[in-house]
Amino acid sequence: MADGHLVTAILANLPLFRHTSPARLAELARHSRTEHVLRGATIARRGERARGLMAVAYGLVKLSLKGDIEKVLRLVGPGETFGEAVLFLDKPLPVDAIAVADTLLLVVPAAPLLALIDADRAFARGMLASLSQRMQALVADFEATTQHGARERLAAYLESLAPPGAAPAAVRLPASKTVIAARLGVTKETLSRLLRQLSDERLIAMTKRDITLLDRPRLAAAARGARSA
Repeated sequence: MADGHLVTAILANLPLFRHTSPARLAELARHSRTEHVLRGATIARRGERARGLMAVAYGLVKLSLKGDIEKVLRLVGPGETFGEAVLFLDKPLPVDAIAVADTLLLVVPAAPLLALIDADRAFARGMLASLSQRMQALVADFEATTQHGARERLAAYLESLAPPGAAPAAVRLPASKTVIAARLGVTKETLSRLLRQLSDERLIAMTKRDITLLDRPRLAAAARGARSA
């Protein structure tokens, strides 16, 4: 069993449990455990049963579908969770979950979570809101993939990494170019070419995975499909 204080602290820092009482957090922590996962290791494979709600304390996890070309559906970073839906449906995972950095996971089993939903209306509403936001994000991703070009998707993705308003803004690609390319539905070569193009146009400056968004209004315009003059 993981240290209870560490587990409680991780739970308390998750947006999903922000309004959960200390007593109920302590009860969840009693049933939960941490897992250290090395970069490149498989956390769960498509078709397996989920071990519970999984939260990332630090590190990064990709959720992907593998075929002729891997499609990264989501990158899950610190403070984010995955696996909620399969808990309620009692069905296998529809994706592979792979650590793309050394990661500390918190695993919360289904039974105490379902008990918390029954006992705490605020938590139940928060869980519904989280799942609804996830659905909206999937719809937005589908729209971007089917209706917007690769340049637009990249510009929008870079904008999403930075806090609102800051200009210029320093961001860091959360994973390798190979993973980011799969997330955006392009090849690694196309991603590199588009990054060079944005750099040549002075929209960004880039050193390895560190990127400065130099002209956010023009970058936002690029995300809408506008071309630099």
